[in-house]
Amino acid sequence: MLDHILIIDESRLVREAIAKMLLSCGVSKSAIACIEDMDDALEFAQFSKISLLICSDSYSDKSPEEFRAQIIDTSTVKRLPLLVLSQQESHEPRSQVIATSTEIADNRICLFKPFKQQYVLSALFALTQLDAFKPLLTKPEHTPAINVAIEALHDKENKAPQQVIKPTILVVDDESSNIDVAAGNLRQLYRVIAAKSGEHALKIINSGKHKIELVLLDIMMPEMDGYQVCSALKNNPKTTNIPVIFLSAKSEVSDIKYGFDLGAVDYITKPLNGDLLRARVATHIRLQQQNTALADQVSTLRENAKLREDIEKITHHDLKGPLNNILFETYRLADKIAAKSINKAVNNVVDMINNSLNLYKIEQNIYQLTPQRIDLNQMIKDAVNAVAFVTKEKSLNIALSGFEHSQHILAEPLLCLSIFNNLIKNAVEASNNNEPIKISLTHENDHVTFQVINHGVIPKAIRETLFDKYSSSNRQSGTGLGTYSAKLMTEVQHGEIYFDIIDEQQTMFVVKLPSA
Repeated sequence: MLDHILIIDESRLVREAIAKMLLSCGVSKSAIACIEDMDDALEFAQFSKISLLICSDSYSDKSPEEFRAQIIDTSTVKRLPLLVLSQQESHEPRSQVIATSTEIADNRICLFKPFKQQYVLSALFALTQLDAFKPLLTKPEHTPAINVAIEALHDKENKAPQQVIKPTILVVDDESSNIDVAAGNLRQLYRVIAAKSGEHALKIINSGKHKIELVLLDIMMPEMDGYQVCSALKNNPKTTNIPVIFLSAKSEVSDIKYGFDLGAVDYITKPLNGDLLRARVATHIRLQQQNTALADQVSTLRENAKLREDIEKITHHDLKGPLNNILFETYRLADKIAAKSINKAVNNVVDMINNSLNLYKIEQNIYQLTPQRIDLNQMIKDAVNAVAFVTKEKSLNIALSGFEHSQHILAEPLLCLSIFNNLIKNAVEASNNNEPIKISLTHENDHVTFQVINHGVIPKAIRETLFDKYSSSNRQSGTGLGTYSAKLMTEVQHGEIYFDIIDEQQTMFVVKLPSA
């Protein structure tokens, strides 16, 4: 019987149908290799003796005859029978001779559709003269169920689910028998390609033609050993993330440790145990796929972050237009006091718009701080005036202390405006009618301390997460960004912010910033 029969066709169903025909003739399953890609088939043929080639003519880069010649050139095979499965329709009656004398002399037969078993076996018998392929039945109506025309399988394939792409594993070993053992245990679940030297392995990987997801690497090889191959892979940024598993008869602890030091993810000693090999490979393939998915997510997040920044810049630009119009129109108002108040409020809104982009930059650790000397007394008074309407409506009394002396800080005005506006606004909203609010400024060492105390307490359920993003004690209108942004903006200015609950009746927020 034949050593290896190589079946090459892009259709999985065609490959399986031809393989079933061969099995029905008594051909051993281990002697049949079904491969979709010509390059993979050539890799297989370099390490396995091919006795019969069955190949489709649907490949655009190479004809079956050219592929056969390539196999002969790169192997010890001198004569290789070729059955071409042509995708073209023939107008000749199927009962006629299926091959011309020229084709037989060339050790090649071209078979046209429909590829029924009787035609396939007749062609194989003509090529090999093996009794196993001699058709026993001549009438199509007598053929068993397996004799289904392959063109019908083509129709089914169009309706079949998309074929899952198998992960690609590169087996590197200078002994063909070791490659056969590893490939035999893995080929059912993975796409396996092979290299018989370290140089060949690096050439395959660096070509980028195959997406190698795992390398099974022998250590003891001539010229370039496995350690050198692993080191070369790990020192190349393009290949450093490909996991490497050493396969070796060397079982000393020092050898295993050296392999891990070079960057290998696992070490399997020879002779190989099939179950252990499959389990280890499955684990590392899964980890590699998870790492790849994670890297893709990180890349997507970076793209989204860039998109977000671009959108915010455009939005800020579009918002500033109408706000600038309002600023221009305030000068037409007869009531100059109201005009001044509107002007100041609109400027604050513009500042807040600018701050939203600043907050994003702080989150990404790309914010460039440019501190300056700020009159904190005036800033706090401006923040108090900004909530004057609500304060008056609720009859709240805001008591200021420590304002008799000017307090200056070294910080950025826009960031501080957002911090103190948020904290004072929150204190006013949390207070009930007629309750007092205390605001104080004190100078301690190299810091100026701001305190605001109001009646009412933060719910216990959110105290530990109050400074987290989207945490809010105001469930109706709060976004949960106020205290979060206040913390980021304080800390980026080398300050400190915290809160304390006084007797479960009052809440105190404290902000410390460098003094100027």
